[in-house]
Amino acid sequence: AKSLDLDDRMEVLQQSEAYITAKDHKADFLIRPSFRLINTSKSDVGRVSKIMLDEINSGLLASIKVNEWKNTNAVINWFENIRSKRNSTFFQFDVESFYPSISIELFNKAFEFATQHVDIPPEYKSVIMHARRTLLFSDETPWTKKNNSNDFDVPMGSYDGAEVCELVGSFLLSKLGDVVDKRDLGLYRDDGLGVMRNIGGPEVERRKKRIVQIFKEYGLSITIEAHLKSTQFLDVEFDLRASTYRPFRKPGSELTYVNRKSNHPPTVLKQIPNGVAKRLSDISSSEEIFRKAAPEYQQALLKSGYTDVLRYEKSGDGQHKRMRRRNIIWFNPPFSLNVKTNVGKLFLQLVRIHFHKQHRYHKIFNMNTIKVSYS
Repeated sequence: AKSLDLDDRMEVLQQSEAYITAKDHKADFLIRPSFRLINTSKSDVGRVSKIMLDEINSGLLASIKVNEWKNTNAVINWFENIRSKRNSTFFQFDVESFYPSISIELFNKAFEFATQHVDIPPEYKSVIMHARRTLLFSDETPWTKKNNSNDFDVPMGSYDGAEVCELVGSFLLSKLGDVVDKRDLGLYRDDGLGVMRNIGGPEVERRKKRIVQIFKEYGLSITIEAHLKSTQFLDVEFDLRASTYRPFRKPGSELTYVNRKSNHPPTVLKQIPNGVAKRLSDISSSEEIFRKAAPEYQQALLKSGYTDVLRYEKSGDGQHKRMRRRNIIWFNPPFSLNVKTNVGKLFLQLVRIHFHKQHRYHKIFNMNTIKVSYS
């Protein structure tokens, strides 16, 4: 913290209790229950590490051109650009316990790989490695990994855990390029999706085994399915035969939205139906598919008190004005229905009074540079 000149702002390590979540969406959960360990005790150095890793990952992806997806829209764009869909089949894999399975040896190999493609300042690795030193607290007692003298860990819940996985994922995707063209394969955290073209069953099986072997060489185990014409990935179901995609929800999941009468800022509540409609439109390849999926989402909104009708609107359908970017100072007062005073209005009135047009600091503090948004 001192070397980064952040020692006056950085918090000491908080002894927050860890907890687990059940992976009850897995098909074999009743036979073989599995869980995620969420470590809420995290060092503020992880915030700095996250920024450094983002910079490294951006440079690495620009250099090696692999598909390291950050959201569903990126996967959809990849699917739409697949050539000769009818002669292709999906293969999908899941890295088992990806976060905790990343060893210091694997991370070092991935970092060394990144240095071959990106100029990385020497101090970056020391900060990133420091953020890997973690403690887990249960019943106010600190725990460390068994037989792990260096305390290296990539915990779920850390500030930079996803970025570490992206770095390791890019390294692994580069190794898989020998089996499948890098344009035909992508990774979102621990979930991978790809296509194989004009290949018969025996060759698909050989490539499938080779992919499993590559992950095994780096201490990772995966479950993999191949020769699929349709598959569910994230919250979308993709179909190669029809060249379509549609919304997908895990079995047993229930749609719930914040109630219209809940204690939230009115602007937030107003945008919920619009957000649902836009999301549903983005993950539907056509208006017909949108209409088939919309009723259950519409019903969930009605249960929560919203009367808005969901309408299909693809990104780019509306005209967007080009906005000039300004440096904005935001005032974020907490919102509560119990507070009758219009805090935001009074705050802006004070700005107008104390920083009038003749004031020496009016150019810095005015209605264009100061905005209010309730939290």
